[in-house]
Amino acid sequence: MRLSLISVGPPYRGGISDLSALLFEELSKEHQVQFINYKRQYPAFLFPGKTEYKVGDLASDFQSKRTIDSLNPWTWLQAVNQIKAFRSEWVIFRYWNPFFAPLIAYMAKKLRRSSIKVAVLVDNLLPHEESIIDSWMARRILSRADHIITMSKSVSADVQALRPGLSTSTLFHPLYEIYHAQQSKAEARASLNLPDHPIVLYFGLIRPYKGLDILIRGLGSIKHELDDYTALILGEAYEDSQKYVDLIKSEGISSYTIFRNEFISDSELPLYFAAADVLVLPYRTATQSGIVGIALQMDRPVIATNVGGLGEYIIEGETGYLVEPENPEALGQAILRFFMEEDQERMTANIQATKSQYSTHSFCSRLIQDLQRA
Repeated sequence: MRLSLISVGPPYRGGISDLSALLFEELSKEHQVQFINYKRQYPAFLFPGKTEYKVGDLASDFQSKRTIDSLNPWTWLQAVNQIKAFRSEWVIFRYWNPFFAPLIAYMAKKLRRSSIKVAVLVDNLLPHEESIIDSWMARRILSRADHIITMSKSVSADVQALRPGLSTSTLFHPLYEIYHAQQSKAEARASLNLPDHPIVLYFGLIRPYKGLDILIRGLGSIKHELDDYTALILGEAYEDSQKYVDLIKSEGISSYTIFRNEFISDSELPLYFAAADVLVLPYRTATQSGIVGIALQMDRPVIATNVGGLGEYIIEGETGYLVEPENPEALGQAILRFFMEEDQERMTANIQATKSQYSTHSFCSRLIQDLQRA
């Protein structure tokens, strides 16, 4: 099959970029695929982080056609012409933010007029922090698609609510197979100068919907029952970080907490996951989470709130725990239970036995099968 994949990819940083590169590499093993990347993803005023780019990280030498400028419609037409020249049977767009709806809708309309089928791999149909025009933008995308691919049942439900009957595949979020543990837990802790006692990990961008405040309160609720631990909070804050620093202090867990407010590089990431015992995701809302894909790849159990599609990736009591959202005490008790019952070794074995079902190969095989039937 001849495919064009339209997505952000390296040298841009982040989970969407990394996963798109993995999908391209896997699909290219059996199909003819071109990757059309962005040369400008966002205008500077819309990007709250310090930088969009990788610096010397994994896949930073990834080869793609950096054609699309999100603000320049002429480049959208250039990308359409590249897709036509490649004689693509299908084009697959990644969609994760309404900002990209106009360019995808424009390109999809042009391509369908040339009898090229359009699939959209939807990360989030509607943003976690939704605005008044987001549903309208999403409907525009759905109206221009021949087939939709999602990575959770919750996103598929959003698709069907806005456009009932649209051809849709519900797959899963693949593992991030670029990451591998190079050191044992003890070696990783020594490399990072971390103590050899229970370590709880929060990882990822910090935004209100991700519920870091819930985790901090949950840890505060068990500080007298689990008084010998470290909470690693790692991720760049896309909001005022001082409120979290103040909350850590008011909850009385400053001496237990390491808060590193910055994007963690690919080279450091495996060390932190190897050093940690458990990943905790206290989200208020979710679709699916790429962070779970990292944790499972690194054989780490996950404690998460049961929102969106998170429960589709965690087997209760076997590979992690699910708790109700907005409940710091319940989250704290799940963390306490994990360490009191010494669950990591058993859960790690369960993850190793089941994670192959979330491989990039499995995802791409199902994707191609569904496109051939659509």
